[in-house]
Amino acid sequence: MKLRHLFLAVLCFALLAGCQKAEEPSRFIMPDVVVAIAPFTQPTQTSDLLSGFIPEGQKEVSRKKLAELDSLFHSKLHSSKHKFVFLSQADIDGPMAKDERGRRNALVTWAERAMKAGADMIVVPQVIELQEREGGEAGAITAAAVNMDIYLIDARKPFTLLQRTHFSEEQQALINDLTKIGTFFRRGGKWVSDIELAGEGIDKAVEEMGL
Repeated sequence: MKLRHLFLAVLCFALLAGCQKAEEPSRFIMPDVVVAIAPFTQPTQTSDLLSGFIPEGQKEVSRKKLAELDSLFHSKLHSSKHKFVFLSQADIDGPMAKDERGRRNALVTWAERAMKAGADMIVVPQVIELQEREGGEAGAITAAAVNMDIYLIDARKPFTLLQRTHFSEEQQALINDLTKIGTFFRRGGKWVSDIELAGEGIDKAVEEMGL
């Protein structure tokens, strides 16, 4: 009986936590600002990073997966009223730019790519790791997992990293984490794919950045 009461208490706490009002997102992007949307990339060297670190034993994310993420991101921005310039992989190919000390610099590189595209700001999505689900929606041997960052950079000098949205999650069974009950039902009570899980990270960025 005590265990049942404990379960109900945790369940109520989880539901209340899920109903808390989210903080108002920062609004750096004004209606007259032109924003470039970079394609998803996977940083594999420290110099590629805008923040964070490269995990040991990092596995390569395929071009196919990166293209799927691009398509998903673009679809989520389809109804936006902002002025977006969608960059292709060809737009970002080439050597990295260097800072005043002659060092490869990711911030300068992305800002210059935005300027070249005629944009005032640029959104840079980077997926650090992506783990595919092994199994089906009803039961997974290995759950989907994603570790990603999406950045907003002001490409008007001085170049500035305005915002970072971080999303790192591996889906867990509800019995292992009752505080995720709201997320469990939002996902339809199923085991999601890696792309679906990454979509939650994209949604988070769209909301927080006001895209």
